[in-house]
Amino acid sequence: MTDAASGARSAFLPAHSGPLGSDSGLLHTGNAGFIIHRAGQLNHAFRAQGREFATDLVGHLNKVMEGIATIVVHEEILGTADRLHWLIHMKQPNDYSRFLEVADHDRSFKEITEADRIAAAEGAGNWERMFVEGSFKERVYVPQHGLDEHDDDHGHDDHHEASDTFVPPARHQTGLPDDQMRSSVDSGLTILRTAQTAFKFRTEAREFAFAWAREVNRALAGEATVYLYEETFGQQDRIHWMIHLESFDTYRKLVELSRHDAGYQALSDRQFVPDYKGGGGWEQTFVSPTIQDVVLTPLHAGSPSWF
Repeated sequence: MTDAASGARSAFLPAHSGPLGSDSGLLHTGNAGFIIHRAGQLNHAFRAQGREFATDLVGHLNKVMEGIATIVVHEEILGTADRLHWLIHMKQPNDYSRFLEVADHDRSFKEITEADRIAAAEGAGNWERMFVEGSFKERVYVPQHGLDEHDDDHGHDDHHEASDTFVPPARHQTGLPDDQMRSSVDSGLTILRTAQTAFKFRTEAREFAFAWAREVNRALAGEATVYLYEETFGQQDRIHWMIHLESFDTYRKLVELSRHDAGYQALSDRQFVPDYKGGGGWEQTFVSPTIQDVVLTPLHAGSPSWF
């Protein structure tokens, strides 16, 4: 491998560098049943302190929440500068109660959140000064289910997974073995793609979304993995794809599928809207122009992105 190729591969590091066996204990986009996506905007003046705070807090939470939840913090590299994203992976909604216990009673949590990280010369202060007022927003993602035969026997397919999640985990969508799937903890890049389905074509839009993900997973097994999620407790009929990649080279391969992969190309000609609804392809099923991408990479110590 050339130095240039090696540099390209190492430019975006995954959140977790070790092997991810079924007994690793880490929850992620592939095996979680309930995901909270929290995003907040850093004040540019305190971008370094904010990243340090986010790293320290997540590191501590992952220790005290081991086996219950796994948190990965990302930053946008194509989107908005100094915007951070936390993916909180859990099995069940009730697992969030453990976070409340930690916030109320854990001494280290209080030390991390209450410590002054801003120098006195800059006015002093903790995390509350690092983030822009009112910028924190949350969405809840639940793996899309009911569109594949694997859902019919949740917990009894080839993964031999216990039925202890809120809904079947997104890994069941792929039809792939574990060693050919990527996730939020072992990918250097994640594209969060969001789209608003048209109400009258809500079923057809989901069928396309699922079919598109399956074609990408088939064609790029081991290099890219796409999971589909429903937004819950948020905006009705808004769906989300998590596209996990090693690098932008993998994204280039994804784009090129439309030029040389027959299965992928067939999606463009497939009729997703039935005749009794007027007929048409997938383009009819989404509200224009609501399909949007944000590109994320796991947050690591070192120089911030952008500038």
